Amino acid sequence: MAKAYTQDEFDSLMEKVEKVDIRVKEYLELAGYEKWARLYAPVNHGWTMTSNIAESINVALVSTRELPIYNFLEEVMKMFGCWNCSNQKEASYTYTTLGKQYQEILTLNEALSTRMTVVPSTEHLHMVNDEGRHYTV
Repeated sequence: MAKAYTQDEFDSLMEKVEKVDIRVKEYLELAGYEKWARLYAPVNHGWTMTSNIAESINVALVSTRELPIYNFLEEVMKMFGCWNCSNQKEASYTYTTLGKQYQEILTLNEALSTRMTVVPSTEHLHMVNDEGRHYTV
């Protein structure tokens, strides 16, 4: 229940607990869902980044640290481009239930992106046009 993203999932698991021992359910209610359940957390833990991400990036960039800054940044850009490409391919085949808040953000971003047009400049460089604003990505 602590890791449940949706109300339905949480309620279903709480019903199972109640069938096993009503006292456990009462104890959890008394403790307060906001203290232990992701769904009821008052703080948005979903946006928290851990140092593991920075550590992974640092390890991947060990061999490039001695390069001049321009070449270093070029390698960083290539690395993130490759990661984003491979992660996008993997994510396109992944179906995970999002929390309500994140689903709303995703839906809004999808709606906003429909007004954008993308024009390829090169194989790895694209121009994104968004109602008169232009971005190179």
